Amino acid sequence: MGARHTRLAAALAAAWEAEVVSARRMTGLAERMNDARVRARLMVLAAFCRAHASRLLARLAALGRGPLPVPPEDIDLDPDTVLELRREGAFARASAARYETTAEMARQHADLSSAWVCELNRTEEQDRARELLALAEGALAAVRRGEAQAMAAPAD
Repeated sequence: MGARHTRLAAALAAAWEAEVVSARRMTGLAERMNDARVRARLMVLAAFCRAHASRLLARLAALGRGPLPVPPEDIDLDPDTVLELRREGAFARASAARYETTAEMARQHADLSSAWVCELNRTEEQDRARELLALAEGALAAVRRGEAQAMAAPAD
């Protein structure tokens, strides 16, 4: 495997690790949520991250790479859920951009299967980013409504 192909494998491995960590973060965020619909949606988004990781691992195996070191189980989440949702949304946007670059690298190596996996993951990461940022805005609006109601309520 040449140096260029090694770069592709390294990019796929880095993406795999990022997806594993994101799946854990999404699961942690879901456990915090009181709204069952939001909790369920975050669990679905975590499942997408696990699916991305699985596809990436399959491509790495096809390239003769692996096994990979597993990221730590403990993921630190900020106590501010809205901030965490925004952070993960921004991370999903950045991941989508990295997938685009990795897909181009795969095409340059004539590895169309890896390019397809990266393009599929890219579009799903773009969707995940939009959904997380919308969830963050919805949660922030709910917090603001709660604060406004608390200020409007007469003191006992």
